Amino acid sequence: MYWSFKQPRFHLASVLTGSLVFGLIGCGGEGTEPNEAVVVTDPNASVATATPSATPSAPSDSGAAAKAPAGEAAAGTPEVKAEGWGTLKGTITFNGTAPEVSELVKKGQAPKDTDYCAKDEPIKSERLIVDAGSKGVKNVLVYLSKPTAVKPEAKDAAAKAEVIFDQEKCVFEPHVIALMNGAKVVLKNSDPVNHNVNSKLKNNGTNPNVAPNTEQPFQTQGAERTPGEVVCDIHNWMKAYWMVLDNPYFAVTDAQGNFEIKDVPAGTQKVVVWQEATTGGFVTAASGQAVNIKADDTTQFDLKIEAGKIRKE
Repeated sequence: MYWSFKQPRFHLASVLTGSLVFGLIGCGGEGTEPNEAVVVTDPNASVATATPSATPSAPSDSGAAAKAPAGEAAAGTPEVKAEGWGTLKGTITFNGTAPEVSELVKKGQAPKDTDYCAKDEPIKSERLIVDAGSKGVKNVLVYLSKPTAVKPEAKDAAAKAEVIFDQEKCVFEPHVIALMNGAKVVLKNSDPVNHNVNSKLKNNGTNPNVAPNTEQPFQTQGAERTPGEVVCDIHNWMKAYWMVLDNPYFAVTDAQGNFEIKDVPAGTQKVVVWQEATTGGFVTAASGQAVNIKADDTTQFDLKIEAGKIRKE
């Protein structure tokens, strides 16, 4: 998965080691400094124990982000200074023998628009792409479920972003996108044939027809709890996934399974890993896995997807 930044839009088809940050809900005071952040007080904010298959850094009380005093939440979530910011990076790999990639449409046998779709090569499944050398898994979504604080500059940048979602050679590109609520999706059709973009997301449903060699904007309309399917009804093999978040700490792994998220609040955070072919979709618990983020440093978080967790097609 790749991201390339343009002004004022960026393309997710470039290498995605982006550091977009989920914007946290909160009402803040005036005069916010660059290092100020919103603290979320949530009854579900307890830290889960890390699973043996990952290698996150051990939690440390000294690196924890500041917490709002009990009783202040009722009067509105206060703004406080975070105790620093760090980088979360890692690699998601496959443990075992990866299944053979199936052909969704054989060369020259597309049931629709046969003179263009799959004319020169077959269209292959993207549900599980494993790099032969590194065993890295492509198109894995990594994000923080409920970050304890959000850097204002990162929140603002993510909310103003434009993400290009293309339809090229009768395939959606990118296959997985993540973005913050407030960002815009540019629905693009680079093909000479008609497509539609049928988003089945709860809060971001849409189903426009996109004429050949045109594009149209879609404004995100609210955060989602889980990733959702996007399909083309004209060409029924076309499928992708969108995730819209209420704060911008997320990434999608590249072809070698690598990701990087910058400006993450220091302290213990819940990291969620999602991959479409796994049972239930989540590699971690749906609520996330505890990882201690080191201030002014890089925290490594590597995770393996077990072969036994992959659903059959």
